[in-house]
Amino acid sequence: MPGGRAFAVDRHFEGTFLPSDLVRTQLRLAQHYIESACGGGAPALASFVVLRVAIECMATAHWLIADRSLRGRVERFLKRMWWDTESAVDMAVVADADPDLSAVYDLEETIHEIAQPIKGLDPEKVTTSKRVALSSIVQEASRAVRPSYPTLMQSCWMACAGVSHGNISISAGIGVEPRAVRNPAEHPISMNVYANFLEIAVTDLQTTVELFMLYATEEHKNRRPVS
Repeated sequence: MPGGRAFAVDRHFEGTFLPSDLVRTQLRLAQHYIESACGGGAPALASFVVLRVAIECMATAHWLIADRSLRGRVERFLKRMWWDTESAVDMAVVADADPDLSAVYDLEETIHEIAQPIKGLDPEKVTTSKRVALSSIVQEASRAVRPSYPTLMQSCWMACAGVSHGNISISAGIGVEPRAVRNPAEHPISMNVYANFLEIAVTDLQTTVELFMLYATEEHKNRRPVS
């Protein structure tokens, strides 16, 4: 929406993948994974895996738009773009000893072009930044989507991650016996526990979508004309 906070960020990224599209992608992925977690028969180990990833996607969408300032939001989107490119380079290095780094140089130039007109945004802070841990991103989202229960999303994510990675203590705490942990294909779980986790994820996704809609439509204050 012209004049909205999303538009205020997007206009700095003309000719690139728009930040609002990046957020929509994360939310659509979260929805897809939740739908996958709902499908077919009794929940199994894979159900916990896709539910964990769904939470990570919605938390990432929230993290991208959560900063209160325009500068902060642009910086977060630039960092995400930079980290994704670094990951692609790392993968290329593993697959090929002589990867093509032209995309890195192009992105570095783009980051400088986007950052230059924004007061206080240092491009070097983007290109030297370390990727924020998923645990921190989930924690931030968890506090925001349910202020009255700020640890709910985070604890759900930790439980799903624990089961996904074979943590015997966490698995036992939600009804998976140690014997079953050794046999993932026979991973019986409490239907009540899983239903609670699924309900949490669905509700938190809905809230995150609502926050994105507010971000997209709420008027951006102190906006300047597009040059």
